[in-house]
Amino acid sequence: MIRKIIISALLLLCFCQILSAKSYPFDMNHSYEVQQVQVGKEGTKFLKVWGVAGSPDKAIDRAMQDAVAACLFVGVEATETAGKVPALCGGLEAYSQNKEYFDKFFKKGAFMQYVKNVNKGYPSGEDNVSTNRGRKVGLYVQIMYDELRKRLEEDGIIRSLDSYF
Repeated sequence: MIRKIIISALLLLCFCQILSAKSYPFDMNHSYEVQQVQVGKEGTKFLKVWGVAGSPDKAIDRAMQDAVAACLFVGVEATETAGKVPALCGGLEAYSQNKEYFDKFFKKGAFMQYVKNVNKGYPSGEDNVSTNRGRKVGLYVQIMYDELRKRLEEDGIIRSLDSYF
């Protein structure tokens, strides 16, 4: 009897874990609002990104997702203080060619290990405004650019820099 209770409890716990796993909506049908702020630590990029969603928390998730997507597919323009960030995958056609991979990468939250929210506290003022589409939140983020490149190389999505020589 105790064995059945323990097994039932473990199954219930596993089921609850599956239901509570966070999922991130992802689509390629919007433009990214991303700009370079300054040169980051070696192997990283320091960016400001804006996300729009129904709530501030969802807008923060969207902004972090958009920062990674911009580094992958479109790059980030240069500023006076930092050079251009080239797209790791070389363009939007890379998404189409590897749609299943990237949908899983973004929707399951794997992108979160390559982006860090560096704001001190919750965005406020001009970095957290109401729009007709929901909340628009601006964040400062650090992208682990070299680690992201390494992951894409290991997964066979892009060629390693060594392979060009």
